[in-house]
Amino acid sequence: MEKIIDNIKKGAYNTYKYAAESAGKIAREIKLKTQMANNKLQIKDLYEDIGKNVYEKYLLKEKIDIDSDFTTDCSMIDILAGEIEEIRKEILSLKELKQCPECNYEIGIDYHYCPNCGYEQDLDKKDMKNDGPATIETTDNIDKTLKRKNNFNDYDMSEDDTINENDTDYEKTESQDIENEEIEDDE
Repeated sequence: MEKIIDNIKKGAYNTYKYAAESAGKIAREIKLKTQMANNKLQIKDLYEDIGKNVYEKYLLKEKIDIDSDFTTDCSMIDILAGEIEEIRKEILSLKELKQCPECNYEIGIDYHYCPNCGYEQDLDKKDMKNDGPATIETTDNIDKTLKRKNNFNDYDMSEDDTINENDTDYEKTESQDIENEEIEDDE
């Protein structure tokens, strides 16, 4: 009975932890999107100021000197646009996405090829999400641990569980044995 209560506590704690992390990511994403919107408004205001200055010089028949008249505004636009790009990359990172360098399609950080254009992706270790060994919870209360091999898609499983690296279906020798016994009993 105590083991069941401990499992319930552990499950509740894991659920709380996951919810807190998710809420934190959502809050960070909202903050970043707000900052991005503010930068875009500032850029729009700078564009309007540049246009207004050009039109005023046109009306007054003054010569327009881009270097002296607009260098500050254009530099500020460059800075704000750079910040927007960094914010966009951080938002993608929060969503565990990246952008294909060929077609700019948003894809998962662990994709080997872009599903949009087929471009082969550079998979850096920093791009791969690695939270340590993965655990599979089973109904028989035996935890199975996946151990990563050199290839990002290949795994070793403990406790007589195997994954064929050329097959996408995970095979459990235990469950196959049980199914085979049930088939034999039915015959």
